[in-house]
Amino acid sequence: MPAPILARRLGLAAVSTLVALGCAWWYLDRGAKEESTIEFVGDASEFRDALAAREVSGEELVSFESAAELGLDFARRLRDELTEQDLHVLFPQIKKKRVKRVPGVHYALLPNKRWKRKFAEHPAGEFKRHTNSLGIRENYDPPEPPADLNVLVMGDSHAEGVCSNSETLANRLEARLRSERPAESVEVWNLAVSGYGCANYLGTLTAYGHLEPQDVVLVSYGGNDFRDALGPWWYLYRRSPGSAVPLEFISPLRQEGKDGTAMLGQEIHQALTFLTHPDSGQDAARLMSACGMELDRQCKERGARFLFVYLPPPSAGQPELFRDRLVQAMDRIGADPEGLGICDELADATLVALEQAGVATLDLRPVFAANPEALYWQTDLHLNVRGHALVAKQIHAALYAAEFKPR
Repeated sequence: MPAPILARRLGLAAVSTLVALGCAWWYLDRGAKEESTIEFVGDASEFRDALAAREVSGEELVSFESAAELGLDFARRLRDELTEQDLHVLFPQIKKKRVKRVPGVHYALLPNKRWKRKFAEHPAGEFKRHTNSLGIRENYDPPEPPADLNVLVMGDSHAEGVCSNSETLANRLEARLRSERPAESVEVWNLAVSGYGCANYLGTLTAYGHLEPQDVVLVSYGGNDFRDALGPWWYLYRRSPGSAVPLEFISPLRQEGKDGTAMLGQEIHQALTFLTHPDSGQDAARLMSACGMELDRQCKERGARFLFVYLPPPSAGQPELFRDRLVQAMDRIGADPEGLGICDELADATLVALEQAGVATLDLRPVFAANPEALYWQTDLHLNVRGHALVAKQIHAALYAAEFKPR
């Protein structure tokens, strides 16, 4: 990875790795006025203190020759080694009353809940969310016996959807499959939850394997999944994240969230982190590759297929429509806008590693860049309903085309 432009030009020696899970983002269930759909959870100091205590515990540092070995061991530790205290440190969302504990993925949405959210940019002026008895964003429970074709879709808030259930990419994919398979029963389960990352994805089959999937899809969001992979890794393997990012850089990013565009702050924070500490960027790309390889291995073990989908952040997905907003925000905190390109570098490294390991991938950057209409909400920067429909179309083409075979 090339030397960081940001560090050379600005000399921000104090700007360093943010504690990834100390910056979780979460849906707000608040009402009528147009507010952010996500919330900044600032508990970095608690996490950093826990890391410091573990770092001096005396356990020998472990390294792995291959990303596949790392993924296997990482998944095992997440499954077997976390105490109740560890879970509260790594997943601050558990402290919220709006989630429930689920072994494997660690937490999920509350079951049998309905939310209605005013959202002016949505064509209907609002959207509705509904969870079933499993806490999955679906309108109904799994049938008995299981459907002929079951598909699991993993992801974070983008895949979960700032839209109604029927508009999510999972449900759009389900509608496509049902229309072309009228003689079969088809279920595509939206397992995505705001705040999820590698540490959650790796336990999906532990939590939801009983749904007997034939196909499993991970929609990985490039705007923060790389950074979010690091927190649990630092914690479980007793690594040091370096010094904290000063508040004068964090505060403007938090302020953006109050204006409904906190996703903008996420992408900038990730860029600052990795441009200042290129080694952390290399670690993050390796962790994302390890996550994909391990999920592919788990799926093969169950006779299922796996597809890794890379969803770019707005500045990389549709730069002509969204990059100026990121550039202006970078200017406000005195950072070089060219630093936003680090996201593409990490994505390229991850996708190449996965392809070389025989993992099926889908890179959405080309089709997003070629689309003249906005695929993200202007006021929110999550995927909009048009974006969900396009992602579903691309997954359908990649996963169910005649030439796609289990590897």
